[in-house]
Amino acid sequence: MSSSPVRWAVLGSANIAAKVFLPAMRAAGGRAVVVGSRRPEQAREWAAQNHVESTADYAAAIAHPDVDAIYIALPNDQHIQWAKAASAAGKPVICEKPLGLDAAQVADLLSTVSVDAPLWEAFAFPFHPQTGLLRQLIDDGELGELREIISEFHFNLATTENIRLVPQLGGGALYDVGCYPIRLARMLFGSEVETAVASSAAAGSGVDIETAAIANFASGQRLILSAGMRRPVSTFTRIMGSSAELSVSNPFHPKPVDTVELWRDGSLKNTWTADPKSAFQHMIEHVQQVSRGHDAQWLASQTALGNAQALDLIRAAARA
Repeated sequence: MSSSPVRWAVLGSANIAAKVFLPAMRAAGGRAVVVGSRRPEQAREWAAQNHVESTADYAAAIAHPDVDAIYIALPNDQHIQWAKAASAAGKPVICEKPLGLDAAQVADLLSTVSVDAPLWEAFAFPFHPQTGLLRQLIDDGELGELREIISEFHFNLATTENIRLVPQLGGGALYDVGCYPIRLARMLFGSEVETAVASSAAAGSGVDIETAAIANFASGQRLILSAGMRRPVSTFTRIMGSSAELSVSNPFHPKPVDTVELWRDGSLKNTWTADPKSAFQHMIEHVQQVSRGHDAQWLASQTALGNAQALDLIRAAARA
């Protein structure tokens, strides 16, 4: 297997590409070969600022002969189109979440994905050791019977000029951050959302600026989630069992200051701190290993449709 750097194409110049993906990719030993954009002048400026070697349009970036893997950071409404194109090129693909705007779109995409072109929805936290710790504590019976997860993901959107506020681009808090608690609960419960009740507050543009929901799983367990874009950053999560609970300061993008606490009978029993590597670095390292012949985990074909179906249920419940 080759030990040379895995060479990446980045589709789109979103902040997450510059501030999260590229630093994690370089820490993982990758190389940014090309950024794909519809705006050549803006792309050249972005590439220079972020030390990406070249620019191209989306199709040419995907087809670039020196590209081994592709990261898609386009607006939500464009994920399906370009994930299909990237997968058809036969290269590993990480596509930002949500993979599609509804379950029908996601099912259609997954029906076209080749086994030779692995696709991941960009939930990085399953690859982080902290998530493995949560799974291990639950499996070891530290919480008793796992019953309920209470999880939030909020941040303050400082400007009204943002694609997260544009309905036609797939904006809204549920798409942007509400999907994270759903993905966590589905993974830890090992079950799918069956019914939901929900309430949303709308921004002036019509997208949900906040959504709260109770999602009931087929296993009898429950997720209580809160997501929004108008208060300070918080990802605090409680994972509750019949005899104990875990308090997790940041299950989605843990930093070294973040903690997992085990509480039983009102007393703190143990505390763990997070691995210093970012979740994105762990994910990219895994994808790069897959590109060199290792087995793949957490593929979109295994995980994405259930998340899309849950989002559909919650949106419908909020409208009702």
